[in-house]
Amino acid sequence: MASACTAMPPDVDSRTAAASPSSAPRSSVAISFGSPATESGVTRLDLNDILVRHPQAAFLMRITGDSMINAGVHDGDLALVDRAMNAAHGQVVIAILGDEFVCRRLHRRGGSDVRLQSADPACPDWIPGDGEELQIWGVVTHVIRPLSMASTASQASGASAA
Repeated sequence: MASACTAMPPDVDSRTAAASPSSAPRSSVAISFGSPATESGVTRLDLNDILVRHPQAAFLMRITGDSMINAGVHDGDLALVDRAMNAAHGQVVIAILGDEFVCRRLHRRGGSDVRLQSADPACPDWIPGDGEELQIWGVVTHVIRPLSMASTASQASGASAA
């Protein structure tokens, strides 16, 4: 049997709405797929349709290091990077420094105040020096992380899920 969370307008009684399919409109989110013998109402989801704005310019990059952990980007995460987006102040970006890709937050105020900021206070900002140019490779739009890694990290830090 499928389990679902149902959202209904506040003026609709959930007991009578369930008994009368023609009552107020509602939306539901399936928590499980239900019995294969019945129509579950769950449709296939394509993450490309949901997450990717510019398919020809979208890339996945594996993050290494913890310098952006306070921004929600962890070691081992997959970052969805959109190269077609123009990077704006405050966005997490992938930039090229020397011959390396780095993941940092873009700080851009005015014409000359441009820097890449780490989410780790121990890691200094990168400010372009004389003759250096900031090269933004793409904008990080989403981060994908397995829950097992998040659970392991919280257990290691002593957090409890009780």
